[in-house]
Amino acid sequence: MRGPDGRYGIWDYMPRDNEFYSRKLSSNPLPSEKLARLNPFLETQEKRKGSSWMSLPRLTGHIKFKKSKSVEDLETLNKQVHIEDDTVTCAKHFKEYCSSTSLHGYRYIAEPKRTFAERLFWACWCMFGIISACYMMSKIWSKWAKNPVLTSVATTNYPVTNVIFPAVTICTVNKAVTEKLIIQGCRYNYTLSQMKTIISMLVDPDARNNDHFNSEKVHVKPETVLKYLRLVAPKCDDYLLTCRWNSAPVNCRHIFRLTLTDSGYCCTFNAIQTKKSRKDAKHDLEVMIQEEEFDFLQKAVWDYTDNFRDQNGGLSQMEVENSTNPADSFNCIREYDDDLFPGICQYLQKCRESPSCQMKNRPKITVGRGSSTDSPNSPSFGDTSSGEQNPLNIFKENFPLQVAGAGRSRGLTLMLDTLRCDSVPTDSFKGLRILVHNADDFPAVAERGLVVGPGMENQIAVTAVETYSAQVLHEFSSATRGCFFPNEFPLNFYTEYSRSACVVECETEFISRECGCARYFAPGNYSVCSMRQYIECVKKAIDVIQKKSAPMSMMGEDDSSIFQFKSKKETLQEKSCAEFCLPACNETFYNVFVTSADFPNQPQANQTKMIREAILEGHTHLNDIAYVSGSISVVRVFFRESSIMQYKRDELFTWEDFVSNLGGVMSLCLGFSILSLVEVFYFFTMRMSIDKRRSLSHPSNITIIGSNRGPDKT
Repeated sequence: MRGPDGRYGIWDYMPRDNEFYSRKLSSNPLPSEKLARLNPFLETQEKRKGSSWMSLPRLTGHIKFKKSKSVEDLETLNKQVHIEDDTVTCAKHFKEYCSSTSLHGYRYIAEPKRTFAERLFWACWCMFGIISACYMMSKIWSKWAKNPVLTSVATTNYPVTNVIFPAVTICTVNKAVTEKLIIQGCRYNYTLSQMKTIISMLVDPDARNNDHFNSEKVHVKPETVLKYLRLVAPKCDDYLLTCRWNSAPVNCRHIFRLTLTDSGYCCTFNAIQTKKSRKDAKHDLEVMIQEEEFDFLQKAVWDYTDNFRDQNGGLSQMEVENSTNPADSFNCIREYDDDLFPGICQYLQKCRESPSCQMKNRPKITVGRGSSTDSPNSPSFGDTSSGEQNPLNIFKENFPLQVAGAGRSRGLTLMLDTLRCDSVPTDSFKGLRILVHNADDFPAVAERGLVVGPGMENQIAVTAVETYSAQVLHEFSSATRGCFFPNEFPLNFYTEYSRSACVVECETEFISRECGCARYFAPGNYSVCSMRQYIECVKKAIDVIQKKSAPMSMMGEDDSSIFQFKSKKETLQEKSCAEFCLPACNETFYNVFVTSADFPNQPQANQTKMIREAILEGHTHLNDIAYVSGSISVVRVFFRESSIMQYKRDELFTWEDFVSNLGGVMSLCLGFSILSLVEVFYFFTMRMSIDKRRSLSHPSNITIIGSNRGPDKT
């Protein structure tokens, strides 16, 4: 077995003719590691005389050789002897895995009888399956990661009875009542033209319709101008003559609220009070005192103006005799100018101090620019005289309101006065602006409002689209789902989140940082921008932020504001405020269809039922058909259809859908299943570990194959 030189070879060989041959040991030495493994085995065999070492049981490794038929082949036989080690390796396990796996095609690669061409063929197809599966899985993952949220149609027949009726904001073109301008001018030592200039600088800084005013001669703090605007602005009762809700008469002051918008003070119906505080609340007491005085001071202004014009040849005797009619002010008969000052101021002061003047000029029925107390013959909705609940409480408890169905009889009907004779118009047309919007939106009437002209009946048919989001979307980030849930993105000055309120705060914060002030209608306690600041800075800042080059938002660095902006010189963000402020996850969007026609269609005003009812309620100046045709408008707002489209925002794939899609692709391309994954784990972890432990516990096992004779019999 072992030669003198330490080499190993075949000691004896028994061919078929039973001849015994012996030869020298092989001249080729075994590798040292194989020699070390054979030593224990060979030493054991030297002690076991008479036994055939070629018939021993299986140990580790194999000595393989072919039988030779002659002595001349012994050298060749010796060269064929080699040892194949049974050491546990990944390559051996991979080959064993390919031979037994359930994945398609891999067993043909590992079959020992397959040719190289066959193995290469199946290897290429297996690789193609892996590449195809990876490509399609990457597409599925990309679609799920980039667009995990899907907006789909939930129903096409969602009833409007479940939808909140839209908010309606109405603004007059004229932002100040002329008599109030005179009264406040006298109080603060300004003439009428100066008061017009002061107000126009605030509400019309672009001078779209007031470029004839000389603002350089008047210097007033913008905060003071905002107070003046509040004092001289028309009340809702001044231009809301009659109101009907669901065909029932209702007191307009119970359903409309004065609101500060980008078009001055306007009246809003069915809106939710979302501002945390009103910046003009400190002027409420002064406004209340003025309104109490205005009942008699307004007529005192008329009386002084009529007498002054009569003395200076301004009015005829007949006009003076009829000057007590309130309609004179609406028909633009009176002309107000600076020549009334300072005499009119002295007259008003005496009237304030004289109870007899107050009694003389106080109207018996409070007719405030077309409004009146409720007539007994026309009970309003929820009139307390019949024992019903106060309408103010009813609407306060039910805001925002809903309707019983579609059609103009189930909506809001208004008769409006355009106040065409008042001062400080902000547009070039006569009439009003109306905006139909969401109940919690900021009413941007100046930018998005509809135009309603005098002498017209306008029907605004509304269709709505409602979108709601599944609760599972709370698990996604707001940027991923593209919307904000309630209280997820709290605003500084609004209790409820809406996209429009967010845009207002974002733009206000940017303008404040860049210009040191804010626009007059902005929420919060910012300094109000003067006209010079508006022209030199604010307009440029608005242009910049609307062109998607606003400074980068630095949210989270300062708790004082949710919007933090760097200087213009530093990095710019890619989004404007409109893109930065995401929509609410649950919102209703309204579309409007407007039709209009001349109003009224009768030669006499009292021949129209709506006007006749208004006259009975105390609006006697509506008897003048010329005034009605030139100043009065009718607006009807209602749902056009009895059902709307409702959308649902939900996740595109659930985890179950995602796993199912991946499983389908892997099954198609590889024949892969969940058990195939377990099989891979088993082969290369558990089974490999067990085989290694077995190998270490039996280090000297060798199997010798190739003998043609059985074990020796002793």
